[in-house]
Amino acid sequence: MCVDANAGARAQARAQAAAKDARYKSDALKFFNREVTLERTQQNNVIGLTKDQSDAYAQALATQGKGRRKVEDAAKAYFTKMPVNEGGRSRRFGKLRYLELLQKNADVEATVQNVFGRNMAYSQEGIKRVFQAKQASAREALGIRPEYGAPVMLPPTNRLGGALQIASQIAGIVSAFPSSDIKLKENIEEVGVSPDGYKIYEFNYKGFNDRWRGAMAQDVVKTNPMAVHIQNGYLAVDYSKIDVNMELV
Repeated sequence: MCVDANAGARAQARAQAAAKDARYKSDALKFFNREVTLERTQQNNVIGLTKDQSDAYAQALATQGKGRRKVEDAAKAYFTKMPVNEGGRSRRFGKLRYLELLQKNADVEATVQNVFGRNMAYSQEGIKRVFQAKQASAREALGIRPEYGAPVMLPPTNRLGGALQIASQIAGIVSAFPSSDIKLKENIEEVGVSPDGYKIYEFNYKGFNDRWRGAMAQDVVKTNPMAVHIQNGYLAVDYSKIDVNMELV
């Protein structure tokens, strides 16, 4: 069994990477939805722009038509009411009425020029500014494209460090009260009995190949419970209280 001393750090890094991926995918999906909304909004804004421009032009044409109609009505009135010069009158006869007709035509033309000239320019500029403001507002609502950022670095495996840690722990246990719990051992073989009647076994600790010789805590506790202690949740034998030695074979 190979133990990685960085297993915990690697598991934590994997969890962080998974969480980072999930956040990025969620943010990317939200941004995509905002992009779709932006495209639709901009298309609607363009449609609105052309409609407003068409409405402004149609209104100008309607004003022009009304003006032309006034000129036509004035001309009809002039020629209908114009008296007949049967001779003997002044050369200024009917001049005043004709001047009124010309003035009416000039007023209408000035109005039409204003509608299609300065007023149309103001109207188109206002329509364009409203369109630009709507487009800018739509782009602002899009926000910033999500960035994945730096990847989460996975710490390297450290199996040598893990082995050294376990060896250190076992060495510490053996140096104080050797852990003789059967739960920690494998390949157990009975090889003898001590003068005081303690069974002697050869075994290796799980995950290690070194062979040890000693007693089994589960046996010792039955006849000499004062020689057995609990250490780190396992039974450990105080070999100073029995006639069996814990030794490396």
